[in-house]
Amino acid sequence: METKPQEGKSIGNVGVLDLRTATEVTVAGIRRIGNVGMVLVSPETAHLVARITMGNLGGTIEAPIEARLFSGQVIINRDFFRDQLEPLHLIVTGQLIIEPEVQAADLEKGLGSLHLSGQIYRPEHLSGALQAKVRTLQGQLQTYDGTLRLVLGDLLLDEHTLPALSEGSQFAVVGKLLVPKVVDNELLARKITKLHLIGSILCHEENAQVLFSRLDEKTGMAKKTIIPAGFELMESQLVIDADSLGNLPGKKLYCTKRVQIGRDVQAETLDQTLEQLIVKNMVLYPKPLAEVMNRKAELTGENGLAYEGELWLVEGEEELVSSRFEYLEGKATLVVLGALEIDPTIDAKILAERLAKVHLKGEISCTRAQMGAIQARLGLNKGELRDSAEGKEEEEAEEGIGNVGHLKL
Repeated sequence: METKPQEGKSIGNVGVLDLRTATEVTVAGIRRIGNVGMVLVSPETAHLVARITMGNLGGTIEAPIEARLFSGQVIINRDFFRDQLEPLHLIVTGQLIIEPEVQAADLEKGLGSLHLSGQIYRPEHLSGALQAKVRTLQGQLQTYDGTLRLVLGDLLLDEHTLPALSEGSQFAVVGKLLVPKVVDNELLARKITKLHLIGSILCHEENAQVLFSRLDEKTGMAKKTIIPAGFELMESQLVIDADSLGNLPGKKLYCTKRVQIGRDVQAETLDQTLEQLIVKNMVLYPKPLAEVMNRKAELTGENGLAYEGELWLVEGEEELVSSRFEYLEGKATLVVLGALEIDPTIDAKILAERLAKVHLKGEISCTRAQMGAIQARLGLNKGELRDSAEGKEEEEAEEGIGNVGHLKL
């Protein structure tokens, strides 16, 4: 839904700022705008960009006033232009996919012009027809074999889907090719004879040779994630405590999301149960397990965080209130991945005494006195510390529109 500005107002960050029908009067009513991802202008309004005070600008597209704006993923099939009386002018910010049944005549008749910021995926037989319609291209243009079966999104190959495929299947995948468990290589070789991949592939080392031999030479720089031989893939967050430790799916784990180990896990038991751990996100573990974890996993200062005492993990928006410390036995380690507001009534000395360490990858809002205590306990510091008093003053002084996806002036 479009947002219309109020006169003389400041505006937050804007995804797409549409100035194609703007006037000197409407632009004069804007005090300032934050960061802007994309500005759309017509030949008549291009000069108005210089009249607006704004933050960082991602790019500018000049397009006709009558051009239709699409954001996200747009798929063009044979029916896309069916009801158009006149050629359609398109502005796409995102991903444009043209299905293989579309013919050159469809584009020549139905598409007036194309202005794109993002990616285009087209079948080979439309290369010339599409190129003739492109007026603006800020991004990537990739071609796939239109004779292959097109898959948009994920193609999952496992013990259920793989046997059901026809012999000699050929796919063009725009998305992800997923083989989360080891499958029979002989069956895989029979069922899949050709793959064109625009996106990424995840598979086990045991199947990599067969799969990669099926990728055509036009696949290019597909992102490849290969799970080492003997490892079990874990794609959800893994919480390990003393009770669940014996129920792990394997001794070698490949984890794509966060791993959290509880304080009740003993070092000797963990050493016997877990042989090796690969974590692509973050692992949080009690400090007494540090020696075992350093042997079992490749840990860095960012992805491996040892905690002392209780683990206070903040992922969304939370407030740290004084009563939390009343029920705390010993100390706590604070890990902030989201946004934390600290109650201003909490004494800075309490923070300094009861927090063993603070790891910051999100945002903490606190008083200046509290900020000193937090800084003294900072370990990982990849986030932002904000003075809560300054934030409230800015909110009271600022009137206008917040962040918007699409703003038309």
